[in-house]
Amino acid sequence: MCTITLSYNENDSVASQKLAALLATGLFVQLDAPQELDIDYSDPSLYEDDDLILPEGKDSYTPEELRDLLISDLKSIYGMKDAV
Repeated sequence: MCTITLSYNENDSVASQKLAALLATGLFVQLDAPQELDIDYSDPSLYEDDDLILPEGKDSYTPEELRDLLISDLKSIYGMKDAV
């Protein structure tokens, strides 16, 4: 499965008809477009440099450890499990 993003002029009746015909084939489904994040870029807390708390006795992470941590966090966020 893959996601394809189409953009078109909603006021163009031919484009709307072609999109409807494409969706009517059943080969494609229309997903709700993700809403843009409402971020206040003037908020100073976005730019604060928080101190990272590392486990005791650890001064830094190797790139491999950081990669594993990030992937683990992303999997937990998206509810993914490792295949066995």
